[in-house]
Amino acid sequence: MKTTKKLLALFLSVILMAFCFPLCSFAVYFDEEAEQENAVNFLVLGDSIAEGYGVRNASQAAYARIVADTNGYNYRNFARMAHDTADLLYEITSIETIVESVRWADIIHISTGSNNYLASPDVVSIAIGALLGVNNKRLDAIANEVYADYLKIYDRIRELNPNATIIMDTVYCAWNGIGHIPFIKAANRVNEKLHALQKEHGDIILFDLDSIITGHPELIADDCVHPNAEGNVRIAEAMLKLLFENGLGDNTEPVILCEGIDYNYYVLQFGKIGGGIIGFIVKVLTLNF
Repeated sequence: MKTTKKLLALFLSVILMAFCFPLCSFAVYFDEEAEQENAVNFLVLGDSIAEGYGVRNASQAAYARIVADTNGYNYRNFARMAHDTADLLYEITSIETIVESVRWADIIHISTGSNNYLASPDVVSIAIGALLGVNNKRLDAIANEVYADYLKIYDRIRELNPNATIIMDTVYCAWNGIGHIPFIKAANRVNEKLHALQKEHGDIILFDLDSIITGHPELIADDCVHPNAEGNVRIAEAMLKLLFENGLGDNTEPVILCEGIDYNYYVLQFGKIGGGIIGFIVKVLTLNF
């Protein structure tokens, strides 16, 4: 039994390593000339989920873009693949375009925390240890680092912009089956820190992405990690309701100006045959059917 677990853990880690070398990264969305003077300014920061990585035409069909189109917001999105909390803290401290955009924003939407585990240089040992149940201290240490960064991120944003509404995503678990074990351990720890952050700073709004995506493989792209086009529409629907409930938007039904196109990572990375085989194996391990 121990040998079987180790082999499965090793294979899972290989898949995670393959995922950590993306084929490409979508460009940030920033079109100052298209912005309207009296519109609400909507800024998106963080990782590939907020970037819309599971959608090939993310600049037009990511959930944040749908939200902006529906409510008529000015829209800037600087979220990027594999970015973690340290990357976000660096960006809002040192990259002038992003610093200026934080000052500009009325609403700041943030998705970050999961890559502190998934994009860690230690992702292989983290995955194996979590699967075998031998590294809770390591998982806890990363979670504490995440929380320390959250506090610094909040302070920096408030230094630049005391009045913007801050909305932060909870972290979902994309996998079931054997892959569920390390993923859910990491996700739960991040979500605990997010709730602690909200308790510390009551002006933060948590967006429950976890309840939208976890347990719904039909909303996950073929990479078995990111929301697909349908998933992005579902996320947009829920975010529009949250914004409406908080007096930040007038609409709850998404306006789709451009249909999303699903992004098949493994096929584009490894070719039709190789990518198809890898994708099938990952789906078997993660039960994402």
